[in-house]
Amino acid sequence: MKLHTSVLALIGYMVAAPVFAAEQTVTFSVPGMTCASCPFIVESAMSGVDGVVTVTADAETRTALVIFDDAIASAEDIAFASTSAGYEAVIFEPKS
Repeated sequence: MKLHTSVLALIGYMVAAPVFAAEQTVTFSVPGMTCASCPFIVESAMSGVDGVVTVTADAETRTALVIFDDAIASAEDIAFASTSAGYEAVIFEPKS
């Protein structure tokens, strides 16, 4: 009987796990964006990651704002995609 209870609890957790996932918004610093076409490449690379909802890259501020489903993607996955496309990306830490 204890085994059945454990299995049912595990199944319940697996079904409920997506409920805990949420969209996350992360700003990445992408210092390599130096021309007008760079944001398009960064947006394309980051958008190619499953779970990414939107990407807005800006060459002027050299940042990329990304909204993604954290049940599917991670900030590390997104940064890796940009870096693989030739544009190193790190999570932006504002100076206080």
